[in-house]
Amino acid sequence: MLNIDIERPSAATETPGSEGRNVLIALPFYKNEELVATVVASLIACAADIAAIGGEVVFFNDSPDYPALDEALNKILPEAMAAFPCRLVRNPVNRGFVKTMNLAVAEAVGRKLDLILLNSDTVVLPGAFSEMVRVSRLDAMIAFVNPRSDNATLATLPVAHRVGGTGAFALEAYTALAGKLPDFSYVPTAVGFCMLIRWHILAEFGGLDEVFGAGYNEENDLVMRAGRCGYRAVLANKALVRHEGEKSFSLADISKEVLEPTNRAILDARYPEYGRFTSAYFSSPEATAEWLLSTLVPDSDGRLDLAFDFSSFAPRHAGTYQAGRELLQAAVASWSGEFNIHVLCSPDVYAFHNYAEFGVPRRDPHGPERFAVIFREGQPYDWRSIEQLVLKGAVIGIEMLDTISIDCTQLTSQALFNIWQFSMTHSDLLVAPSAQSMTQVVNRFQIPERMVRVESPLSLDLGDYRLSKAEATAKSAARQAVLLVIGNHFPHKYLVPTANALARAFADRKVLALGQTKPSMAEPFNPYGLPNLNNDVNLVGIDVGHHTEEEFAAFYTDSDVIVFPSHYEGFGYPLMNALAAKRPVFVRRLPVFEELWESQARNPNVHFYETTADLIERLRVLPGWQEPQANPAPGNGAERSAREIHAGIKAAIARADYRTIVDRLRAVQFMTEMAAIPSWAPLPDALAIRPHVPSTPQDKAARFLAERMELVARKIFRSRLLYGALRLIFRLTLRPLLILRHALRRHAQ
Repeated sequence: MLNIDIERPSAATETPGSEGRNVLIALPFYKNEELVATVVASLIACAADIAAIGGEVVFFNDSPDYPALDEALNKILPEAMAAFPCRLVRNPVNRGFVKTMNLAVAEAVGRKLDLILLNSDTVVLPGAFSEMVRVSRLDAMIAFVNPRSDNATLATLPVAHRVGGTGAFALEAYTALAGKLPDFSYVPTAVGFCMLIRWHILAEFGGLDEVFGAGYNEENDLVMRAGRCGYRAVLANKALVRHEGEKSFSLADISKEVLEPTNRAILDARYPEYGRFTSAYFSSPEATAEWLLSTLVPDSDGRLDLAFDFSSFAPRHAGTYQAGRELLQAAVASWSGEFNIHVLCSPDVYAFHNYAEFGVPRRDPHGPERFAVIFREGQPYDWRSIEQLVLKGAVIGIEMLDTISIDCTQLTSQALFNIWQFSMTHSDLLVAPSAQSMTQVVNRFQIPERMVRVESPLSLDLGDYRLSKAEATAKSAARQAVLLVIGNHFPHKYLVPTANALARAFADRKVLALGQTKPSMAEPFNPYGLPNLNNDVNLVGIDVGHHTEEEFAAFYTDSDVIVFPSHYEGFGYPLMNALAAKRPVFVRRLPVFEELWESQARNPNVHFYETTADLIERLRVLPGWQEPQANPAPGNGAERSAREIHAGIKAAIARADYRTIVDRLRAVQFMTEMAAIPSWAPLPDALAIRPHVPSTPQDKAARFLAERMELVARKIFRSRLLYGALRLIFRLTLRPLLILRHALRRHAQ
């Protein structure tokens, strides 16, 4: 049995190892003899690493009255000594962790050695020590270095593993994520499980304060002590030391539950900035980016979490909502082997569109979940949607259906352009439903080279556009011909001018305006001041969005000709619905419609026109249905589009990058903070007092209440009648107030 007395080594001249200053590695043991073999065996496997840093290991036995530990150490010591320089120091009495480590501090200071403090419940992987030493030399202000770990609070990677992720730690997952990170990351403090401390820091600021007794927060105290002079702690992201946790001193007389709060109170009293400093890190773009990157680690079934962002959908029928539902259905059928698919939407949208039919769970758009991929169907129209995408998804995909809203003069705004440019700058995948849409997006915005672009038309299979199995009603020769004009109240759809012109030109025909009703009150719903439908008896206005599928199908099948007069489209559902219903369709000669026409093997039932006058001339003789001579190639439905988008998602996942995620998180954080600063506030002061939004429980409560009030208001205003009534009441109330104010001002003059 070896008996090694404790003695202070004499100061020695520095002898640099192959990578600089030599390193003392201090490894304390307290009981728990079963830990000895594992940790020492890992050090033996790292012998070359220890040699590369000029390392020397000191084993401390801090329980001299516990024979089992002494026996275990003496048994393995010869093998360790054969692998690397090492020795065993036995404390004559139990000194506790802090005092024992200060013995190593004193030796390191005296010999001018950097110091690595290593817990006994660790497993060191080859290369970890040399990487820690290398990182410590990359910045003169780096004083403390932690490796990454599977169980070491802020050093844990993947992050999801430390916050309750299921499954055992996988080295492959760590390696994949570490490869996406920079060599090192700045952090607010260090974790004592395996911590490198530079020699000059110990010489200048001292070792561990023994007021912390048996441990907990003693390393934080030292880090904060040096931190007030600008010295930093970092994580060496390419170094890994596994850590069982809570075992090194688990048999101590005083439990962590007692020690930790007592010592934390001492720490907070000395360093009031500690809590703010550490909290700021955990809400920082860097920490959030690590969390998001961790979502790219597959679960035990090999799947990633993917969410379809339908948060802007409403409980009614529209082309965008139909496209989203079709993609969701196709994705569930073909992507489920790789992804756990979720839907971000409100409960009423989930129920109205019956997403439960596909077996996908709903998640609150504002909930806490994070996903490997978020794919948004449709353009974002508000900043909150951007925040949601950036904060919740490691990989962000957006299907930009069109650029109508920034091209139509009454819709556009610089704010909307900025939102779309921001989303284009910071997303990973851009999908467009037509070549025309892709061209328009690329022409209008700066698209980074790293972004994956997918031009993927929606389903081109007419079978996907049959609205109902109901057959068309029989048509007699004496029956009045029916022209169905499709659109909505937006000017670019050009519904009202076209329907009015056709009703005037063809008094003997019935004209159905699907998407606009005739005026029914003094101030009808007409937000753009456009002409309303005329009162011609042969002109019928029909509201949309609330009809059953059978009712909607009947509008098509009971008509003789379909007219889709839109000046601007990203795809063009009515054209496909008309062909599926076997009805001739008239459309403007737009590139997107020519694309669809080509996809349908130049179906002869698609008729192009240039102007409304041209349309009237072409409709003087109604064309009948002609059976197409050729049919499009099979396999061109929603499943084809899903395959194309799936390939784009896979490519974007492969390109997922830490710096890209950090940059967009910081941009969102900055923009949100700036939006919260009053215009009258001096910028430096406002920045100083608003480190994060929302920053207090009161802020969070106010934001929660505002969001719920917005949801209620949205539901109320969906009723056009109620919206019109409220608008009228507002005007009737506001006008007298304005008159009164004007009168008071004149009286004051």
